[in-house]
Amino acid sequence: MTITMDHRDPLWVLNEYRAAEIHGADAILRMGRLADSTELSADLSRHLRDEAVHAWLWTKAIKAMGGEIVHVDQPYQTRLGAYFGLPRSLTDFLALTWVSERRGVEQYTEHLDTAGLSAAIQRTLRGILRDEAWHVRYIHEELQRRIRSDQRVEQIVDRALDADQHAIADMIAASVAAGAAKEEEAAACG
Repeated sequence: MTITMDHRDPLWVLNEYRAAEIHGADAILRMGRLADSTELSADLSRHLRDEAVHAWLWTKAIKAMGGEIVHVDQPYQTRLGAYFGLPRSLTDFLALTWVSERRGVEQYTEHLDTAGLSAAIQRTLRGILRDEAWHVRYIHEELQRRIRSDQRVEQIVDRALDADQHAIADMIAASVAAGAAKEEEAAACG
């Protein structure tokens, strides 16, 4: 179901979070098939479990608030991929996932600091943040290991960081445009 929602609406934000977790799970599943060590395979399995649980937690939160699950046309990961390009290797996937997980930690931390946040959303954010911190750490360690073996990996990480900046700029622009359109609509009706 696709519904146009106000990007400032808390239910829209939770639907964006849910979409991000689902996209993350898809990427982790693909990486699991490419894993080149037993340790990475085990970490990716745990990470996949976490992403699925996080999507479920956001689903429960949306339902508890009386909201609907909606399709998010342009979630962060879609925009990130548009700027990075199609990942062609495990290292590409790792770099994109590391950047995405870092962005998730930043976004969830900022959201946790929002005034008037319900206790249920605070608990959900805190629980997810514990997992996300581990995701960032284990992927960063894996990327550092790869950089020690091949300096070209650093260029891939830099490319992912650059794609992140462009993706966030797009999301901010889309949010501003959606807010302006909503205000114009209200003014026309008022």
